[in-house]
Amino acid sequence: MATDISTFKSALTYGGARPSLFEITVTPRSTDVSGNFNDIKTQCTVSAIPPLTVTPIERQYFGRTVKIPGDMVFGDLSTTIINTENFSVRKPLESWMNNINNTGSNYGYSDSSSGYGTVRITQYGKDGDELMMWTFVDCWPQTVSEISLSYDTASDIEQFDVTWSYNYYVQDPGRSSKVGSWSEQN
Repeated sequence: MATDISTFKSALTYGGARPSLFEITVTPRSTDVSGNFNDIKTQCTVSAIPPLTVTPIERQYFGRTVKIPGDMVFGDLSTTIINTENFSVRKPLESWMNNINNTGSNYGYSDSSSGYGTVRITQYGKDGDELMMWTFVDCWPQTVSEISLSYDTASDIEQFDVTWSYNYYVQDPGRSSKVGSWSEQN
């Protein structure tokens, strides 16, 4: 039987989370990166909370396939950045990548941990409270996409995509009282 509209509306506590209320911060571990990432808060217009996958381990037992939970796989983090005429986010990203593996000399950091950083996504409620935070640990820019140039797009603003690799992420409730601790939810 279908649920009535009032039941549906009451199940959406606080009206449901809004996908447009987020910000991203980026902090490279190394101080060798030229520039800073302060502008990414306003210029990152698209992101996604990456998927989590637990891969199954399949074993045969008495003619049947038994699936056992295996390793957790973290999907890539993707972002879309608006480009400015001074390339305020693109230049630091390219500097970071160049320090990981220099385009001319093919050298990189002598300490491999220097190439990592942290990316944090904070999702906000409609009242401005922090709802949830995802901290991506040992993160680095894997791909900085092309910027398309064309005479046909005279009234548009350039943008480019960044794919981030990371080892894992940690999810924490923000400062809002709307999201309880993990122990309260389980």
